[in-house]
Amino acid sequence: MRLQRAAVAGAVLASGLLVHGAGTASAAPVEPEVRAAKKCNTKEVNWYTRGGKEVYVGTNLYSEWLEGPGRITYQKTATSESNSSWSGDLGVSIPLVIAEIQNKYSKTVGKSHAVSQTWSYTAEVPAGKIRRLHQLKQSWRVQVVRWRYTTSDCKKTKELSSKTATFPVKNRDYMWILVGRE
Repeated sequence: MRLQRAAVAGAVLASGLLVHGAGTASAAPVEPEVRAAKKCNTKEVNWYTRGGKEVYVGTNLYSEWLEGPGRITYQKTATSESNSSWSGDLGVSIPLVIAEIQNKYSKTVGKSHAVSQTWSYTAEVPAGKIRRLHQLKQSWRVQVVRWRYTTSDCKKTKELSSKTATFPVKNRDYMWILVGRE
């Protein structure tokens, strides 16, 4: 019986569990690190992304202004450029945020995106309005959130800050809109 209790006590110690009244009275005390299920660093700052969604962001391509009524046309061979709105704010680098978007949302985005081709688009400008065409590029927007644990048992967290980041999607999804001038 004594051999069986020693074996049980050894198994309990090896598993990191301390069960009172299970024949472990003669066992050595269990170290606090082993007893704690998990211990979190309350000083370490972590981050994640949330709220990923598709948006369209203006590129560098736009037409001249036209006072309506009339038809406005953009037809040029040009390089359309779109850039991210993230500059590594909050101490999180661009490559890390891009990798997170790829993994979490399955979107292929980049710091910038450029396509050279002949662009052609036409729209009607209403009477009495001044408008121009502006090209938009499909992009992906997320919030980058910095947070930390507030208790060492990992049960409570605190959001420290967040900022919005937008990255162009690496594809050829564009649209044109009429924008006004007051």
